[in-house]
Amino acid sequence: MTPPLPPGIADPRPYRRVRGIVSGLLVFTLLAWAPALSVLFTSLVSGALGCRVDEAGVNPCPGPFGVDLGGLLSLTGTMGWLMLVTWPLMLGSIVAWVGLAGWGLWRWVRRR
Repeated sequence: MTPPLPPGIADPRPYRRVRGIVSGLLVFTLLAWAPALSVLFTSLVSGALGCRVDEAGVNPCPGPFGVDLGGLLSLTGTMGWLMLVTWPLMLGSIVAWVGLAGWGLWRWVRRR
C-alpha cells in the first residue's frame, strides 16, 4: 500500500488516461492525414528543386548529391488519390481534436 500524498500534491494517475487518449488521437490523425502530408511534401520538394511532377509518369528530378528523386516524388504525389478514401477520417480527426479541446476548456472553466 502506498502512503498518502502530502496536502497540495495531486495524484498524477488520472492524467494517464488523458495522455493515452491524446496519444491515440495523435497517431490516428497522422495516419488519416498521411496522404495530404504526402502531397504537401511532393509540392514543397518539387517546387524547391524546380522539378515537374505529374501523374502521367516519372519525370527526372535531380536532387541533392546526384540522387534522382523523380520516382519518389511521383509516388508521393500519386498518394494524394488516397484522400478520396481517407477524407472521412480526416474530418473525424478534426472533430475529435475540437471535441477534446472543448472538453479541456469545459474542465478548465468548471475548476475556476
